[in-house]
Amino acid sequence: MLPSGRSVAARDVLKLSETFSSLQGEGRSTGVPAFFVRLALCNLRCDFCDTRYTWDFTRFDYAREVRTVPVETVANAIAAAPERRVIVTGGEPLLQRAALEAMLERVPEDVVVEVETNGTLEPGETLARRVAQWNVSPKLACAGDPEHKRIRRAALLALRDTGRADLKLVVRNRDDVAEALALATALEWPRDRVWLMPEAASRAEHELRAPDVAAACTQHGVRFSPRLHVLLWGGERGR
Repeated sequence: MLPSGRSVAARDVLKLSETFSSLQGEGRSTGVPAFFVRLALCNLRCDFCDTRYTWDFTRFDYAREVRTVPVETVANAIAAAPERRVIVTGGEPLLQRAALEAMLERVPEDVVVEVETNGTLEPGETLARRVAQWNVSPKLACAGDPEHKRIRRAALLALRDTGRADLKLVVRNRDDVAEALALATALEWPRDRVWLMPEAASRAEHELRAPDVAAACTQHGVRFSPRLHVLLWGGERGR
């Protein structure tokens, strides 16, 4: 079994969790139809993670949850999808950077590529050029991992400097908001690319936390992101 947080160097295959069509639920392109490619494996262990099946193989069966798929197969699925936007998510996609580069080389140029990342790994020049939108979500103390694992300044600055990266921070309370804003300030992230999003795995949690997060966004001049898929479909997988 492959350790869930180890980088994969192979260029010809991807460790794939699932693919599906839906609406982007978060951030700048909320509500836009997209084809999702969810890659397996992650280098963090967030307490509130809602996709543990991509990495927690003490609770989920690796053989059932992870497929080893040629990059051409994934690229062909993207090309055949009716949506002209692909969102590569995880897990942590940049653990498979070499294969991700090889896959995107085969994706038609008219497909808009978004990548969702925890910001601990640098994108490299090839992905920096190809990816139209980076959704960078560094984890705060509430996620449970130690700071030296979850905050990697060099990687975050490399993503910021692509000029196409949003900082999307998951928060639950005022302390989280203060920590999120302090991080954005320390990184000198453009304010119009900073987003706060309520931590919510259910409609009830979203309804409870969203008003306070929205108020913080108004107060501090940053953007609010809902979790649209949670509001529409709850915790349903493949949405």
